[in-house]
Amino acid sequence: MILSYLSVFLFFLLIALVYYRLALRFDIVDRPNSRSSHTKVTVRGGGILIPVAALLWWMAYDFQNTWMILGMMWIAAISMLDDMFDISRLLRFGIQFLALSFAFWDLNLFSQIDWYLLPVFYFFGLGVINAINFMDGINGITGLYSLVFFGSLLAVNEYLPIFPEQLLSYQILALLVFFIFNLRKRALMFAGDIGSISLAYLMIYLLTKWYLVDHNPIIVLFLLVYGIDVFFTIFRRLIKGEKVTEPHRTHLYQYLVNQVKIDHVIIALVYAILQLFINFGLFIYNGEYPNLTIAWAIMIALSLIYLALKKRIREKYHLN
Repeated sequence: MILSYLSVFLFFLLIALVYYRLALRFDIVDRPNSRSSHTKVTVRGGGILIPVAALLWWMAYDFQNTWMILGMMWIAAISMLDDMFDISRLLRFGIQFLALSFAFWDLNLFSQIDWYLLPVFYFFGLGVINAINFMDGINGITGLYSLVFFGSLLAVNEYLPIFPEQLLSYQILALLVFFIFNLRKRALMFAGDIGSISLAYLMIYLLTKWYLVDHNPIIVLFLLVYGIDVFFTIFRRLIKGEKVTEPHRTHLYQYLVNQVKIDHVIIALVYAILQLFINFGLFIYNGEYPNLTIAWAIMIALSLIYLALKKRIREKYHLN
């Protein structure tokens, strides 16, 4: 097993090296602008390893969950094109909707829930896709956060064995290779939309699979740290009359990097470790779910800390 995973790791490393050279040759790069948190031209689309890992798993393990993989390929393709060109928002939304439909079909969702709940699942799915894409703005943040997500699911699998272990392991190996190029002070590659959106797609698929087994909505706390930053940032932008779809630098992690001048990797580690503590305390330590009172207490406490910290930064640096 160790030799098998080592071979997969080396294969992903080869893919990453080849893609890096091709991206430089064909100018698939991210050039810094006034909204960027980086200052150097950097290869974009290194997250291609994520759909490659899913496809390799599909081929290696009897072509299971084919509809989910088809959705992954659709969403990865449109995201890669968006990394290279300027794809219309409507087309991207349509492909994301189609990919989610494939994932839900694979899970047999349509026959397991009442029809009027379907909009909730699509709203949640599309929201997570765009939220994780919004949060992918500094070196290492989405990679480390995703590593915590997949690693935590492996731990949950010990008492609730419903997730494909090899799929989770392949994604972890792909992320470890990606870290070689991204988890550093000056990144060589960014995940790009193909990385962040493909990861979000897998997260939605796995969380929906989990929900269909035990129908416990508390599992959304697997995304609590990201969720709080995205929710309060979008809420404030809406209050100010700003377009939430336009690029900006008002997430807490962006304040910490751009105004407070904390290193990208440190902020990424803080976000990931905080989510790891939440996952461990709520879902892993006792092998069972906490009650809703504890869940609400954690959400409220983390929200208050977040709002207080962001308010202090805005006041200190005179931000709107």
